Amino acid sequence: MADANLKITCPDCNSEIPQIEGMVVGDILECSECGTEVEIQSLEPLTYRELIEEK
Repeated sequence: MADANLKITCPDCNSEIPQIEGMVVGDILECSECGTEVEIQSLEPLTYRELIEEK
């Protein structure tokens, strides 16, 4: 499980995105401030990337 002390920071507005219990690789979390979505890529170490919609 990912370290709860590590923060997920929104790449757009720099707000903290809370981790969810039972988070797994591939989960998509949404920033409550701006709506940006990030995808969890790895739990150990915790890595994530911004999801960008293709138009």
